[in-house]
Amino acid sequence: MTKRLVALFGAAVIVLAACQPASPSTGPAGSGGTTSSGAPAESGGTSELDPDQVMREYLADTDPTSMSPTIANDSVSIAVQAAVYRGLLYYDKDLNLVPALAAALPEVSADGKTITTKIKDGLKYSDGNPIVAGDFVRAFKRLANPLAANFYGYEACPIEGGDALLGSEGGCATDKHAPTDEAGVKAAQDKLGVSAPDDSTFVVTLATPALYYTNILAMWLTVPESAAMVPDDCIAAAQCGKFDEAADLVASGPFMVQDWTHNSQITLVPNPNWSGDTKPTLKEIDMMIGGDPEAALASYEQGSLDMVPIPQADVPQIKSDTSKADQYQETDAAGITYYDFNNCLNPGTTCPKNNTKDGKAATSYKNFRIALTEAIDKQDFINLTFGGVGLPAASQVMPGIPGYDENLNPYPFNLEKAKADMALAVTDMGLTDTNKDGAVDVKDMGTMKFGYNCNASHLPRVVYLEEHWRAAFSFDQSQFDISCTDFSTFLTERPQGVYQFARDGWGPDFPNAVNQLDGLFTCGGGNNDNQYCKKEFDDLIKKGAGETDPAAAVKDYQDAQTLLVNDAAVLWLRFASGTWLVQPYVTGWTPTALDTQNVGERLPETIQIQAH
Repeated sequence: MTKRLVALFGAAVIVLAACQPASPSTGPAGSGGTTSSGAPAESGGTSELDPDQVMREYLADTDPTSMSPTIANDSVSIAVQAAVYRGLLYYDKDLNLVPALAAALPEVSADGKTITTKIKDGLKYSDGNPIVAGDFVRAFKRLANPLAANFYGYEACPIEGGDALLGSEGGCATDKHAPTDEAGVKAAQDKLGVSAPDDSTFVVTLATPALYYTNILAMWLTVPESAAMVPDDCIAAAQCGKFDEAADLVASGPFMVQDWTHNSQITLVPNPNWSGDTKPTLKEIDMMIGGDPEAALASYEQGSLDMVPIPQADVPQIKSDTSKADQYQETDAAGITYYDFNNCLNPGTTCPKNNTKDGKAATSYKNFRIALTEAIDKQDFINLTFGGVGLPAASQVMPGIPGYDENLNPYPFNLEKAKADMALAVTDMGLTDTNKDGAVDVKDMGTMKFGYNCNASHLPRVVYLEEHWRAAFSFDQSQFDISCTDFSTFLTERPQGVYQFARDGWGPDFPNAVNQLDGLFTCGGGNNDNQYCKKEFDDLIKKGAGETDPAAAVKDYQDAQTLLVNDAAVLWLRFASGTWLVQPYVTGWTPTALDTQNVGERLPETIQIQAH
């Protein structure tokens, strides 16, 4: 470990010692292996429910970027929305699709193109207005609005008319172009294959079969939106509806937002009109916002929080602390840590400049990306920056998801090969002796921007990569222009391609390989932050989505992933697990592999507080 990394970790310890309980915070957790669950105490047993039923948890260092379902694309926003919004379908603890607002699972036509869902009778939002099938039509139309530039708009591409609405600019595999004015958007929205034959029936008509599409009905993107939330006359506009304050947020899930003090706290209370079989026992969830990861841990230890993700640097010490044996929880989690290389292939995005023969970023050269990948010992990276918790990753599709390939690792850690591949990259780039030191080498590439969102847990990882690359290839320290921005700004900058390197990661929205490939690496994809773009890859993704045989679809996705990995499109580093501290009196929490900010966040209605 370099002195710089030692200093960073040492500083984290100093921060912990200086923290005050009024400053709870931490970043997204990840790591682990074994799964635990806080089972509810049996009635009549030795434990009794606490009469207050208030749970205090840390949410994040900043506000959710958006509480609008069609706009949200970050784990903080999604964690809150999991409690506040529910759609037709949802996932149980084992990630099986189950009805939520639907009366039963959808009926899919023999040709796989028509998905018909009946909704429950008598559904109401938290404001008392009825939930009807037309509210789902409204949500899908808003999702598919190209003027809104929704990150997940591409999920509407398979719908009949979706490609005409979103065009190739919206991530659809088409040669069509999206309308650029409200009148054109409205005309195209009217032809989108979503309909409500009556108030209790919602129909999606697909252009081609898509086996995975029932999963989209379980995403936060497609929860119902009433006319009170989103007026009919603005669905074709770039901005539609207010989602900025507690009063704007109308719930369809088990909880509703009672108060939102920005960058301080979100307070949830039970939704009196929640229709689910499990009614919340908790009377209040206080989601604390602000501070850094160590401050949240300090707040927990001083009794100000009931559960908290563990900063990765603290995991070894906490795991060895016998006094916390009944609080430490390590859960299976579906997630991946990777860092973007700017491939400079995506039309309409920025390609930073380096001193290459074509003036493009060094990261646009395959051998450069391969060399950087081979120079990183991923297990060491995990040990030093994630507390040793997690598994090395060399591909995108995660363990437990059909299509995962544990043998796909063409560029393992190998410093000698890394140096040889870097020499090839220097030749590929056509570098000249720009710094006039008498040699043509990596120092002649110029400065490279390395971006991340300001968060104490990310800096040691960024520094680890930078220092190991400098040591392996003799870069000048000044060549890596490392900077951080607030999360909302970073989410805007990253897909524009302003960085050569950028922190990234992915937690699956649903357990299917298409969700870990489509949109993240397809040309124009809404979450394509690495500017990868290849027709062969896109064609395989489209082919897989149209298969009627699940095994054939998996094979297509595996072939697409192999192409992606062989191109070293990004630097895959770690498959996640979750590490948490949970007070023993918090019971009933139900972990799922989709949890990101807090364990049990996807099913908060099952949580209880025992007397303590």
